[in-house]
Amino acid sequence: MRSLLEAPVRRGDDVSAVFARSARIALAGLLAAPALLGAASVAGCPLRAASGPAFWLSALAGFGGAGWFAGSSLGLEPRRRAALGGAFLAVGALVAPSFHGLQDLTGREPLPAVAAATLLPFTAAFALAGALAARTLGITRLGAADLLACAAGGLLGGAFALLPFLWAWTRIDVPGGSYLVMGLAIVGFLGCLIAPFHVVGATLGRAWDAKGLAGT
Repeated sequence: MRSLLEAPVRRGDDVSAVFARSARIALAGLLAAPALLGAASVAGCPLRAASGPAFWLSALAGFGGAGWFAGSSLGLEPRRRAALGGAFLAVGALVAPSFHGLQDLTGREPLPAVAAATLLPFTAAFALAGALAARTLGITRLGAADLLACAAGGLLGGAFALLPFLWAWTRIDVPGGSYLVMGLAIVGFLGCLIAPFHVVGATLGRAWDAKGLAGT
């Protein structure tokens, strides 16, 4: 009877699944402001001056909400939920400028400069996410290999974000090119967060199972 009343023991696959789902909230934050401003423009109420502040507000709210959702889903106490939300906010503060900057590029910019301005922030952001989230979750130690895996996830996310620019940079003209560009934009948008959140979640899940928790 006592075992039935106790809270279920969380497993590493719980962490992985929760982080993967939280990516959707962060993506919604990146998409919300452009979608609303676009709808307002179509309705005849252009709000160009509000585009910058609206993007930052929705993006950071999305990342912070994703962290709070992850903490709540994992049954963390409110203080740790807030801490995980802060960790996700740090990720948003690093990747949102890179993501936003890519939207205004033409494909004529130097590839090395654009790649560095995208890949480095994404890599640093998700390495930081792994370190901060591990501390918040109470994982006692996160090894160098685990941090490298989180960084690799961020690098992969940055590569996804670059897809539309890379195609424009090649200047290849093919039949139905506009549909290809649209498809690359969708894949890049989804993959830039889903891939790294999945990698970080899976990495933390393995650390959760292997090393246990200091207490939640």
